[in-house]
Amino acid sequence: MQAFSPLDSFAPFDTLSAHSVQELLQITTLKLFKPKEIILYEEDCCNSLYFLLQGSVKLYKVGRFDNEVFLGILNNGLLLDFQIQCDTFTSFCNIECIQDSYIACFDGKKLNLLLKQNAEILELFFKATSNKLQLFAEVIQKELIFDSTAKLAYALFHQLELFNARKKQENAAILNIQPETLSRILKKLHRDAILTTDSQGKIQIKDRKKLQQIFKQELK
Repeated sequence: MQAFSPLDSFAPFDTLSAHSVQELLQITTLKLFKPKEIILYEEDCCNSLYFLLQGSVKLYKVGRFDNEVFLGILNNGLLLDFQIQCDTFTSFCNIECIQDSYIACFDGKKLNLLLKQNAEILELFFKATSNKLQLFAEVIQKELIFDSTAKLAYALFHQLELFNARKKQENAAILNIQPETLSRILKKLHRDAILTTDSQGKIQIKDRKKLQQIFKQELK
């Protein structure tokens, strides 16, 4: 049997009182997913609210031509949309496990009853919902406002280590651009002395200010 760490050893549940944690544990099932496992498919309907405690998952939808439209990577937070008074939850997108992922599944009906009785837990779930909305706001901003160069600049500026850890095909898919386009933009950023590559083949930022200006200009 898989041994799980206590719920209150993970954010944001580590901020709750011992009483609130015990109440949540009574309505919680803990699950472990392995890399490449599909946790939820788009439009899956669940009787439990899924919350990623630890790990990494990929959020994506499938386009009209069966292409993946990348939405984001999540390391902690709600995997399903939370609405008070709802006992069932529908997945907005496909959710695939990237790293071993530890997930808390809260019984929908029992959770709704608990939220009416415990303001501390209610506040926690509203904050988690706000965090998820911020993630999708960022996705919308990048997909509707950023061109390919701005998308890449934003990713390098904020997630350079993750970018270097992935293969070119993976980075292209995450940015929703073609691998050839990614290579072309990287070469240009090198020519413009914004990026450099070290002896191990890892990309390094040579001029952070110029890199930031690329995506900041798109927001004006």
